[in-house]
Amino acid sequence: MLGLLLFVCAGYYAVPLADSDFWWHIAAGRDILQHGALPVVDPFGVFPAADVIRSDTVLKGQWLGQVVLYGLFEAGGINAVVAFRVAVLLACIALIYTRARCLMAMNPLVLWGVLALVALNASGFGGERPQLLSFLFAALFFVCIDLARRRCDWRWLLPLPLITVLWANSHGGVILGVVLLGLWSVMGWLDKSMGRRECAQWLAMSGVVFLASLLTPNGIQTYLYLFQLEGSVLQQRTSEYISALQVYELGYVWPQVGIYGYFMLAMVGLIGLLKLHRWREAAVVTFLAAISISSYRYFAFFLFIAAPYLIVGLGSLMPKKVNEFATPQRIQALVAVTLVIVLASGAARGTVFRGGLYQAAYPTAIADSVEQQKLRGRAFNNLEWGGYLLWRLGGQVQPYIDGRMLDMSRFPPYTHILWATPQGIQLFNRNNFQLVILPYHGRFDPQRYKLIDYLATRRDWRLAYRDAQGVVFVRRQTEGFFDGLQ
Repeated sequence: MLGLLLFVCAGYYAVPLADSDFWWHIAAGRDILQHGALPVVDPFGVFPAADVIRSDTVLKGQWLGQVVLYGLFEAGGINAVVAFRVAVLLACIALIYTRARCLMAMNPLVLWGVLALVALNASGFGGERPQLLSFLFAALFFVCIDLARRRCDWRWLLPLPLITVLWANSHGGVILGVVLLGLWSVMGWLDKSMGRRECAQWLAMSGVVFLASLLTPNGIQTYLYLFQLEGSVLQQRTSEYISALQVYELGYVWPQVGIYGYFMLAMVGLIGLLKLHRWREAAVVTFLAAISISSYRYFAFFLFIAAPYLIVGLGSLMPKKVNEFATPQRIQALVAVTLVIVLASGAARGTVFRGGLYQAAYPTAIADSVEQQKLRGRAFNNLEWGGYLLWRLGGQVQPYIDGRMLDMSRFPPYTHILWATPQGIQLFNRNNFQLVILPYHGRFDPQRYKLIDYLATRRDWRLAYRDAQGVVFVRRQTEGFFDGLQ
């Protein structure tokens, strides 16, 4: 049954690569391997190094994940990265099943119901970024914790420092692991079955894990950045920081239904955990639910970490009559038939087991034209295309902005220029751009960018390329200048 579930999930998780940040991540991984060192300043020349903490965090804080993604891309191309994404998500689901067995939470109706809901929601977290490794390390982290609790043997915690070091050099999500382990250890004092010596061992391991999380190029700056981020412009303008209860505002209506369903299960499961006096599990579920309500980016951790505990809590509340009717054989038969239907439906619609590149997400033809016309210089671009332009046109074109967002002061000028306000026109002229590479509108806003209409009226700018995705404008003085150089 688990194999069938994972096979169906693999079909639906194998979709064309479409993440806008993937390209700057592998561009960073390429630069690290080529130079054999981590960058001190932005190697692409997009941002200044004025803010040391923020620059170091983005340039160095995910280096291992970036190298892994670039290595996969170099070895097998786009489909190798897609396969990696699928493998990580499947591993996280399989580890939920493993932990549920470890916790003796095997009520078939609850087990397969929760797994199905997790599998459905997990499809929204397939971004090809270092965060994939963060999900995997979080799942492995709690396998060790659950084994140590179940077998009352703290030695199962010994792999945690190694996992932490790998996690800390791959993604900033390691902070969540450190916090949750600390919360778990503190809540252990409420567990009467634990002796004081065992509690001390858990607290000691929490300290070791915290120290292990500092074994990165940034050390304590990883934590400082998190505090600086709270209430910042970046947080306000990043869709991942929207509440998990409000993603419908971004157009994700059906995913929102799955999110609500999981939160409802969590509320009921939490009651069951409290009834069983499972204080540590209840604390973890409550904390993850709270931060997921605050920010959608944490919801994946809520899925992969809390699910086994919800299975425990929900199973304890299941009425005896329901258990008598919902026998393992009946539940497995129902699940098997459902999965086969779901897989057949996807196969008939051609929506399973796909790979390659989602062309509509990237300006591939635009980049081809820029290369063919040998257009060079500093380009004003939109945020979503910045990473791809870095990868495709690095050394030829210098983008104005990309998904790394190292310089928070760039947001207001960027917005003013896009919408061609009087202040934006002044800023645009002051920056002396040679190129403008833009889509017609934003990802979530169908309103046409005013800068395009402004440039169309200017004699000193020429439309160099246009297609269904966007436009390329080139400054006429720039053309003459480069023609003279040639």
